[in-house]
Amino acid sequence: MDARRALVALNDEWRSLAVRGAPGWGRREPALAAASDLAGVLALIRAQPDPVLAALLRLGAAGDRLAHRVVLQTMLGKLVLLCTGRPDLLPEAISELWLAIAEYPLARRPRAIAANLAWTVQRRLPRAEPVRQVSDRYPAAEPPEPDASGTLGEARRLGLIDEPTHRTLWTVYVAGLTSAQAASLLGSTPELVRWRCSRALRKLAAHAELLAA
Repeated sequence: MDARRALVALNDEWRSLAVRGAPGWGRREPALAAASDLAGVLALIRAQPDPVLAALLRLGAAGDRLAHRVVLQTMLGKLVLLCTGRPDLLPEAISELWLAIAEYPLARRPRAIAANLAWTVQRRLPRAEPVRQVSDRYPAAEPPEPDASGTLGEARRLGLIDEPTHRTLWTVYVAGLTSAQAASLLGSTPELVRWRCSRALRKLAAHAELLAA
């Protein structure tokens, strides 16, 4: 199935699902009590993403596949951003997202759930060629050679960068997104993306010999 057909199929399915009432979820998960239907659940996610997504993940883990389907729907826009310039990867990204939702370690990662799901999908997709510019305002240094993803992983292992910075650098330099696209995907701002990239690249350059060892 090509990217356009995959999106159309999912959105058509969602339109038929969204008119249904939420199936008694509020009695089991207080975070969902205010939603009278699935469209209302999406609105709750926008207002309080982590508590509502956590509730849906718990329901899904207990066997409610519809709850996982709601999580998938709210992540579709992020998947489209993730596949910018590579739309042929969207069907694969959707499949990987289903797996990431089913396997999500909620006890270990109860915060930034949407960003964590997106990050998991990013890591599982084929790498994009690194971009050479974070934004028009901030020309970026070249990502570390010979392999940006591997070097960033090593920098994280050595403690040179923290997890949010690792994700940010990976999204820009490996996935190839602009600072605005990366910000949307990571739940951040373009300014913070640019700042993290600029600061981290200076630090990695200062430790180039350690990373090359």
